[in-house]
Amino acid sequence: MGLLAKFLRKKENKYDHIISLEYNCEVAFRFLKYFKFEESNLFNWSYVRTMDDLINAISNFDKIGAGEFSEPNPLWECKNTNIRFHGKLPMNLHINKMITEEDKNRDKEELKSRLSYLKEKFLKTLKDESRKLYIYKIKSTDIDENTNFKLVTLIEKLKNLGGKNFQLLVVSEEKVQLSINQAYLYRTVKHFAPDSDVTSRKYLKNGWNKIFDEFYQPKIKAKKKKYKFGEI
Repeated sequence: MGLLAKFLRKKENKYDHIISLEYNCEVAFRFLKYFKFEESNLFNWSYVRTMDDLINAISNFDKIGAGEFSEPNPLWECKNTNIRFHGKLPMNLHINKMITEEDKNRDKEELKSRLSYLKEKFLKTLKDESRKLYIYKIKSTDIDENTNFKLVTLIEKLKNLGGKNFQLLVVSEEKVQLSINQAYLYRTVKHFAPDSDVTSRKYLKNGWNKIFDEFYQPKIKAKKKKYKFGEI
């Protein structure tokens, strides 16, 4: 293969956007640490318990954040979808019950407004012509004989929302690997950070940087951004 062909092949493997579909904040946090900036997205700082919950949320997109939320513990949980989202108030205040009902109401209303904006942005990006890579970090407990069917279903649900010019990248831990499927891209990292410690620097060399370097060529000038969320 000539040098030009190699260059073009490498360029074709780059995407304009990397968009996390979670299940937790680790992907967004590793992206932020590596590139020093964040592209805000609907699922960046959320917690999605299972792939079934994600598929249900994408299938009922209008219902995300449109109904009631359960009491933060310490995240707000959308009762329509079971997806948990960070509010703006520091998590330790929720954990230690150091906020008033008025504080919680303001926090919830801010979250609803933010989710409305992020949903609109998610759809706009999904439907445009930019090259998009959606990352789904899959729990080991979500990998079974039905996994490939569910992942293909997730892709179809994104297409049903108007999605085009995108691919899904599934990332698992090395210890539990998926069978190869041409419907999506697949990579592994050494192991995920614990759910209770997703922002720990101990896990910076697990393999996420290699993934970002392979697939993403940022067009946005890097800038420092203060990280404000903690453990899930």
